[in-house]
Amino acid sequence: MPASRPIPHVGMRVRVVHLGAIEHAVVEEVLDHGRTLVVGGEAYTLRRLNGRFVREGEPYYGTRLLLRQAAG
Repeated sequence: MPASRPIPHVGMRVRVVHLGAIEHAVVEEVLDHGRTLVVGGEAYTLRRLNGRFVREGEPYYGTRLLLRQAAG
C-alpha cells in the first residue's frame, strides 16, 4: 500500500505558499526524524494541529510547504 503522503528527503521539490503566492523550492535538509525541513535556509516544522509543515516561529496558518508526490 502506498504512503498517504510523500516522505520528505533532501532534493525533494516543494512549493512554498505564503498569502496565496507560490514559490518553487527544494528541501536542503531533513532534521528531527523528518519533522523539520530546511528549505531556502528557513526551517519548517510539522504541526500536530494540521499536519502541515509551517515556517518555524509562525502560527499554524503561516507560510507552509506543499510536498509533491513523485510521478509514477
